[in-house]
Amino acid sequence: MGNNETDISKILQDWKYGDEDHVRRVTTASGDEVLQVRLPLGIEQYELKGRPDGLRPQGEESWFHHYSSQAEKNLWNIELNEEDFQNLKEECLLYYYRYLLFFQLGEYDHCSRDTLRNIRVLDFAATHFAPEICTSLEQYRPYILRMHCMSEALGTIESGGDISEALQILSEGIATIEKLPEMGRNKIFHLERKNSLRAAEELRQQLLKMLPPDPLSELRQKLAEAIEEEDYEEAARLRDSLERDEGRNEAS
Repeated sequence: MGNNETDISKILQDWKYGDEDHVRRVTTASGDEVLQVRLPLGIEQYELKGRPDGLRPQGEESWFHHYSSQAEKNLWNIELNEEDFQNLKEECLLYYYRYLLFFQLGEYDHCSRDTLRNIRVLDFAATHFAPEICTSLEQYRPYILRMHCMSEALGTIESGGDISEALQILSEGIATIEKLPEMGRNKIFHLERKNSLRAAEELRQQLLKMLPPDPLSELRQKLAEAIEEEDYEEAARLRDSLERDEGRNEAS
């Protein structure tokens, strides 16, 4: 081992693979926070902002920023090739790894930020590259939309927003995924759309259970039970209460 090389064995021994907390935030010597992930053979580190690996292609925050800037300067006459697309694709994968970690940690605002960024990359690619080139990214649009709307919804609740607002976000996300243009016989696209719709709907159902009970719904249920039990005196009382409360709702 050379003199300039650092042995990280002690770090790996102190943070063993399989520990309950396999993802952590660490403050670097420069004072910046990073995400670290313990893997079987080492540790991965992610920047919290910009490219997850901290690189700045062409001095820009990312390849996407670079190409977007070039496109604006050239009024959309920018010439891009397959190598440029590959740069964007590999970069999207880095952001994918990071936004999964953010979601697992419950940092939904960061997950929402990174998923929205990848959605914008897909939109950019669809404008500047041939459809057959874009397929390898476009087929994952349902999944990215799913992660975006779920993180937006959960982030809304976490920040003190109404559950009804989160439900609206999920409903709009589900509708967007359902309306995505077909991609022929692309199996990955169809599988991602199917799984994404199911996951978003499962979360929506969980949130629906968190809504406060509807008093009128409870009254109707009790009325139905009273009638079924032939307790007509109780049924009459419940019917009067229901009509009174419904009248108040209409007036308000």
